[in-house]
Amino acid sequence: MTIKNQLWISNFIIILITIFLLIMVNNLIISQDHRNILGIPPPPNDDSLKDRDSLKRELHRAVMTVSREVNENAENLEDLEYLQKLDNLLNSFNSGIIIQKNGKMIYFSPFLQSFNLDESVINSQSQSLPDKETVSLSDTLYLEKIDFRFPDQSEGRALILNDITSVLEELKQFRYSVFIILILFLLVIIIINTIVTYLLSRNIVKPLTSLENATLQIRKGNYNFKLNTTAKNEIGDLFRTFEETRKQLKETEKIKKKYENNRNELISNISHDLKTPITTIKGYIEGIIDGIPSSKEKMDKYLKTIYQNTVNMESLINELFLLSKLELKELPSNFTPVNIKAYLTDCFEELKFYLAEKEIELKFEANYDEKELIYVDREELRRVILNIINNAVNYKAETNSLIKIILTEKAKVAQIEIQDNGQGIPEKSLKNIFERFYKADQARSTSSNGTGLGLYIAKKIIVNHGGQIWAKSQQGQGTSIFFTLEKVHNFPKIKNEETDHEKNIDH
Repeated sequence: MTIKNQLWISNFIIILITIFLLIMVNNLIISQDHRNILGIPPPPNDDSLKDRDSLKRELHRAVMTVSREVNENAENLEDLEYLQKLDNLLNSFNSGIIIQKNGKMIYFSPFLQSFNLDESVINSQSQSLPDKETVSLSDTLYLEKIDFRFPDQSEGRALILNDITSVLEELKQFRYSVFIILILFLLVIIIINTIVTYLLSRNIVKPLTSLENATLQIRKGNYNFKLNTTAKNEIGDLFRTFEETRKQLKETEKIKKKYENNRNELISNISHDLKTPITTIKGYIEGIIDGIPSSKEKMDKYLKTIYQNTVNMESLINELFLLSKLELKELPSNFTPVNIKAYLTDCFEELKFYLAEKEIELKFEANYDEKELIYVDREELRRVILNIINNAVNYKAETNSLIKIILTEKAKVAQIEIQDNGQGIPEKSLKNIFERFYKADQARSTSSNGTGLGLYIAKKIIVNHGGQIWAKSQQGQGTSIFFTLEKVHNFPKIKNEETDHEKNIDH
């Protein structure tokens, strides 16, 4: 929705709410029919007190009740108990009754005793009062009479007096209610406008301020922030475009720094790790030049040493370049569904001869359903296995060296353990073995071929596969490296196309 439409709709909503509230006020306060809603008379104006018909509704109800009794049950108007019941009913109308027979009072309502009425005044007022006409005895007390005859044909008169004090109190309360309602109406309008203004400010001014601050951050070279928005208007589009630009700039800067850091680290590590083999090569070549090896056997030893150090340097450089590609995500991965049991069986057959030459026995154990495929890059997984096994070779036991590859099936993953019975890793070093260029105590190693990158590269590959890698070790008893690989149906990149692949899997 565009900002223009938002403003129009907000304005239209305010108009509708105002109209609705005015209609409610009209129905509840201004309309002449509000007496039917509230059950009370309308508020009087300056002249309304002259016409109190609306204030005397209770008197009229009381008169109608007495008239019905006079017409239907006149004989009961001499019964004191009956008169008391009738009087109790009239009291609910804020009225009381006086019954006269032949000019003498036979019943006077207790309700009227608090008004200190003078009987002579009442008689004088009622004598000249036409039947069913109303006379005012005070500002709040009204009188109406009904003449009738008792069954014995004696003259009877019923005087009904009504107190309108409670009605006036209702009017007073009504005026107060009107005032409160108007105040509330004003507050509602203020609150609504405040909320609308706030929302408009939040949806327009605040986003623009955020964009301004973001621009200043980028100008300072800071890309470590994020612009979030759910708006689907022009500002939302601008936010999303700006955020994409920020991400691209940050990624570009990140790649630039990675290149720089990798270059510096490569130079530093090459300087450190190549110093010893280069010094060794230099020393042996100088010995050859000086004619120190006097026999063919000694010359062969010199040349083998030079060759081995050259191989070690080449291995180090290759791993450094591989690591650089992994960290920059420039190493393409070819994920395919793989029968992991068959794959590890092939690895076992290939590696057992290589390890036999080093006097190490290799075993393979599997407890796994072959139908549960995993999704991996075959070459990268091979690199992981070789790196872990080479690490075990570097720290192998002095005698009866053994390495086991153990495949175990878990609920969602395949777990692979590569276990050796070598020298083990101290507990203080165990948590560091997956760090870049980390080497355990060189005095514990039977070989100096390790580069300190093998397990770090293995970790990078496993994490890239969505798995986990960890180690357990007990010094003097051996080390186990564990890693997990997602099954095909749990791997996020698969799209339910494994069925066709399963038929042509290369074991």
